[in-house]
Amino acid sequence: MNNIAIMYHYVREQESWKGIVPMRPVDFAQQIDELSKTHEIISLDQIYEVRTKPWCVLTFDDGTKDQYTHAFDILKRKGLPAYFTIMSGPLLSDDIPIMHLVHTILSFKSDEEIWELLERNYDTDRIEEQSSVYAYEQKKLRRYNKYMLNFRLSPPEARHFLETLFISLFPDKSKFVTDFYLTRDEIRKMSREGMTIGVHCHKHSPYTGDPQLFYDTEIEPCKKLLNELIGNNPKWYTPAFGGGNHFELMKEELTPTLLKNGFKGAFSTIPGKIKSKPAFWMDRIDCNKLPPLGNVGML
Repeated sequence: MNNIAIMYHYVREQESWKGIVPMRPVDFAQQIDELSKTHEIISLDQIYEVRTKPWCVLTFDDGTKDQYTHAFDILKRKGLPAYFTIMSGPLLSDDIPIMHLVHTILSFKSDEEIWELLERNYDTDRIEEQSSVYAYEQKKLRRYNKYMLNFRLSPPEARHFLETLFISLFPDKSKFVTDFYLTRDEIRKMSREGMTIGVHCHKHSPYTGDPQLFYDTEIEPCKKLLNELIGNNPKWYTPAFGGGNHFELMKEELTPTLLKNGFKGAFSTIPGKIKSKPAFWMDRIDCNKLPPLGNVGML
């Protein structure tokens, strides 16, 4: 057995949210029970301590409400720590990232309705071939829609398209943000009760170069907000999209800036184990790859 970090996003029942594939709370509870048999589940600040048993860190991205109502509740009952990263954009300006707009629209609008609008207004040439990246989606139109919204449309085009539909579903955007994301009080409570709170992003933008600009626009606003909420500067970082297609460049260029600003470590989305002496950047295993949902061993 090796030291590992597990990556989580949504922990909730499916209900009407058809645009996402969450981990059910019962599966989350079962998974950490199984992990506890082979690994010691520890907080991030304990990873540098010498231990006789392999350890595991539970990491959560995006700071969505279900992580408080389900995951945090289960962790409290079991007396286990975890690491939660926050997006400051929704809290500071009701700014919802494109990926969550996609999840929302795919959940509450039919694929037929979305595709009709996309086909009418945008170039959909070669969509059958290109949408094969979503081969796991059984419905053809769901594949088409996800490819168009996530890849074909430019970010401004995607945002305009999605926000037009979003406002027809949720006219009170502030209420949606309060219901969908962790609130300030919830973040404070989680921190007080032993959870590590870290920086995820401001607007959930991928790294495209210029490390200082990226730090100033995507990391510093979140760091500043968390300092106000929990009373100290966060020391841990998890980039949006795991850094995206430019992860290796980001790792090379951004690490000195992170170190200069007091960060102790960061996480990728690359699957792998963690060395006994952890590097600054640590790999993670997707929770869906492990039992009870997957069959990948604990490395």
